[in-house]
Amino acid sequence: MKNDITQSTTPGIRLPRVNQVGIVVKDMQRAVAHYESLLGIGPWFRTKTASHETYYRGKPVTVELDLAIAFQGGTEIELIEIKGGEECIYSALLRKEGGGLHHVGSIVYSYDRAMKRVRDAGVGVIQSGVITTKGGTVTRYAYLDTLAQCGIITEIIESRLAGIPIPQNRLMMGVGCITGDVERVKA
Repeated sequence: MKNDITQSTTPGIRLPRVNQVGIVVKDMQRAVAHYESLLGIGPWFRTKTASHETYYRGKPVTVELDLAIAFQGGTEIELIEIKGGEECIYSALLRKEGGGLHHVGSIVYSYDRAMKRVRDAGVGVIQSGVITTKGGTVTRYAYLDTLAQCGIITEIIESRLAGIPIPQNRLMMGVGCITGDVERVKA
């Protein structure tokens, strides 16, 4: 069977472990409250975004998002609410399903090397972008077109401050709260 993923001769991407689960929500405040009270996930954090360049299917688009993150058992839980803008990777899921599980992500320390493996494997990019926070952290990301092969979209994520790779974890969110680059999201 030519389409059987187990018989593919295409080189794999070989990403590090899944560090993030992304969920599209209709209402951030309600979602944070539900995840905190029902599942015990929290505290929640929001970075203070200075700019967000977004490319959907290779074309620049304007997207306004509210992103909140929390950590549970070593995994980052990311809630995504569309506040406005053009069609993007989250729109179809919100329209069709009203939100829900959107992607799994891997934090990488070299976006360029990871993207080379993506290209070498022949995997397309649905959406990519660069988010810069008010404190100067630059996060590059790409949502990979792995839905047909894996049943879910895969994201690669790299964050750097002053050119140095930084982890995305609760400790770094706490540091960001002290420096004013991150704020706590209240349920």
